[in-house]
Amino acid sequence: MYQPLSLLVAWWRADVLLDPGSIVLASVNGVLAWGCLLASRRGAHRAAAAAYVAGSLLIIAAAYWRSGMTVHLSQQVAQLLPVLAAGLMLGRAALWATVGGMALAMLAGAWRDAAGMLFARAVMAAIAERAFHAVAGLVAVAAVLDAALAALRRSLRTARRRGDDLARARDRLQLEMLEKDRSRELLVHAQKLEAVGRLASGVAHDFGHLLSLVLGHARRGQRSRDPAEMLAALQGAESAARRASALTRQLLDFSRYDAARLEVFDAGRALAEMEPMLRQLFRPGVELALELAVPVPGCVRLDRAQLELIVLNLASNADQAMPGGGRFRLALRLEADGTPGGQVVVEAADTGCGMDPETLARCFEPFFTTRPAGQGTGLGLAVARSLVEAAGGHLEAESAPGRGSAFRLRLPRVAAAG
Repeated sequence: MYQPLSLLVAWWRADVLLDPGSIVLASVNGVLAWGCLLASRRGAHRAAAAAYVAGSLLIIAAAYWRSGMTVHLSQQVAQLLPVLAAGLMLGRAALWATVGGMALAMLAGAWRDAAGMLFARAVMAAIAERAFHAVAGLVAVAAVLDAALAALRRSLRTARRRGDDLARARDRLQLEMLEKDRSRELLVHAQKLEAVGRLASGVAHDFGHLLSLVLGHARRGQRSRDPAEMLAALQGAESAARRASALTRQLLDFSRYDAARLEVFDAGRALAEMEPMLRQLFRPGVELALELAVPVPGCVRLDRAQLELIVLNLASNADQAMPGGGRFRLALRLEADGTPGGQVVVEAADTGCGMDPETLARCFEPFFTTRPAGQGTGLGLAVARSLVEAAGGHLEAESAPGRGSAFRLRLPRVAAAG
């Protein structure tokens, strides 16, 4: 906008004579600026900057040679700074090439001023001083722009390098998180297999008993010729076979390797259905007591197999802590904690030997165990706590030597599904 406004101001001032040459040069400069601006808007940044620099240098050289340097001193900054900015877009070499072209145009204008004065000695010193200051100011401005460009490029390189480092760190972190999740899944599966191994002897006894029932009903049906008695024997054999099939299916469902399947279920009902497994887990001298009656369903959002794994780990630890027999109590209650649904608290308590303060403080550490070598990995409580916290809950322990241990699972209570 500078050239059109400059012509308008010159026309408004009565003491300024607008000759046709000045109007042509100003018009060409304005058209060049607008044309390069539109080309840059369309994405041709470097081509537009190069065309603007080359065209402006020709126009400046013609104007200085035509009217001298002194006339343009008041407009020097407005005329030269946009050209330097355009040269700056093309790089350091183009910037200093632009500075050299401008300096030559200024010297040519100074020569024109001196020739108009017939190279009079009285004015030569003043013209030389003005030319020196003009060229020195131009070089100083270019040096500042060059230093700013160099600093900007260094900052951009640093920012790009830091961005690349952050991207690599993010990728490594994502890989570590994926590996951690996979390791936890494998660890949970290993804990399931360990729990199934502890149940194997009791399950074999129970399964053998069911097979004996099937064989007994079959023999009774073979000896009888009464259709009603034969039907009753077949029904008894079928009932025993169904119980054996349910027991096998429950173990297979529990021990399979699968990703966590979150679902909303009643924790009390799920714990009640675990009673046969828990009775097979404990030795004969241990009494199992279930206190699961609550006024409303205690629904939680969790993988049901994970809840079973946690309870089996706690029951196995309690069985180990009561070698001479005792009592294991599994209780369920609902507590208010300020949230809309409250908490579902599952408490597993035993009357075993208990833990001293040092052992209690480390019981949730991975690979920490008080069992003899080969009888435990020390991962049961660590896995249990990780699963509970992943579900938004908390696992806490309370124990004292000779007074047994109590573990409380605090899970957020949710609305019943369906």
